[in-house]
Amino acid sequence: MERNIMGEFDMYRQAGTTPNFTDIARRYGMNRHTVAKYWKAGGQVEDARRCRPSGLDRHREVIEAKAQLPGATKRGIYEYLIDRCYAGEEPPAYNTLTKWMRRNGIECGRPPEGPEPHPRFETAPGEQMQFDWKESLRMADAEGEVFEFNVFSATLGYSRLHRFVYSRTRTEDDVMACLLAVMAANGGTARTLVTDNMSSIVSSSASGRRVSARFARFAAAAGFELELARPRSPQTKGKVESSNRFLSRLAVYEGDFRGEEGLVAAIARIEARCNTEPSASTGVPPAVLFMREKEELRKVGNMGLLESMVADVSVQAAPPTMLVRCRGREFSVPRRCIGRRVKVLAMPSGQVRVEMAGETVAVHDLSAPGGPVVYDPAHYAEALAAKARYADADIEAAARANLELLGRLGEGSL
Repeated sequence: MERNIMGEFDMYRQAGTTPNFTDIARRYGMNRHTVAKYWKAGGQVEDARRCRPSGLDRHREVIEAKAQLPGATKRGIYEYLIDRCYAGEEPPAYNTLTKWMRRNGIECGRPPEGPEPHPRFETAPGEQMQFDWKESLRMADAEGEVFEFNVFSATLGYSRLHRFVYSRTRTEDDVMACLLAVMAANGGTARTLVTDNMSSIVSSSASGRRVSARFARFAAAAGFELELARPRSPQTKGKVESSNRFLSRLAVYEGDFRGEEGLVAAIARIEARCNTEPSASTGVPPAVLFMREKEELRKVGNMGLLESMVADVSVQAAPPTMLVRCRGREFSVPRRCIGRRVKVLAMPSGQVRVEMAGETVAVHDLSAPGGPVVYDPAHYAEALAAKARYADADIEAAARANLELLGRLGEGSL
């Protein structure tokens, strides 16, 4: 109300006219003499009660000191005042305290000098890369099959180039495998990699945080230093946090992709698009600045050594059966791998990852049931769809029936 009256006074002054005090008093529920007094005083509408000292003024130092304590609340301060400062006296109402604190600019958890500043900082080309997980995502494809997955995201500090890697799980194996994929795609590694308390590679205790010995050996061999961001300080790795807004675009693909391969393709499209859009921070597409940063990345001299630190690796040509061998069993790959060289990684966790041209095309479990041959149902259905005799058949039903027979064969039931 006060602001409205002052605004109205300003308009009258600009027009060089005198307002109708009776009309203003009627509209705002005030006495016309009070309105006239405010006009003559320069239009500053003040409540006379505000000019009176408050009983809380004498406790200002206590209130300010308590408001700065971590976790302090206005209700807590109020109860403290009743207990320590108003013994035998009638305390003010709780709302009186909150209004008094607001009027005096006192906020809980906020130091007198104001909130802690977080100035934006830049890094030199090739200096830093931040990485994190976009975890526990859940989406259904066009057939209604539900996929639960995670996306590993890595962002170079100078160019803001993003890399997104699909992963079913978030183990130490996955972190190392995803970093290998990112280094292969970037053509090198930044000198410093920043992440938070990623539980798969960092353990926390009363004595502090410690990086796993295995990951430390991997970092040394790859030629980067790992820097852990301060707990509960997302701004220290804000560049990779900003990648989440790009990954939010994935939500619109709900029900509009086919199988895991379609999901991976959707993530790849989002990565390509966000790297060609001008960055809000630099005004330049990350892909353009990456041409400069790529020259400053450290070359990874022995990718074979790094791969051997992550898993047992073999390189094979995928046959028409769409099966690759790993530790005495055969595991399926997508049809597009036939005749092409693929890399098969047997991870210490028991996971089998198959990569082609730097892309993870299949993930299996070494302990999966089904005998010596393990087909992903999606891969098997894809193979049957290419057969003429199945042209008019229910591909999914045929795939299930054949896979059941294969499983029984492996168990010796036939």
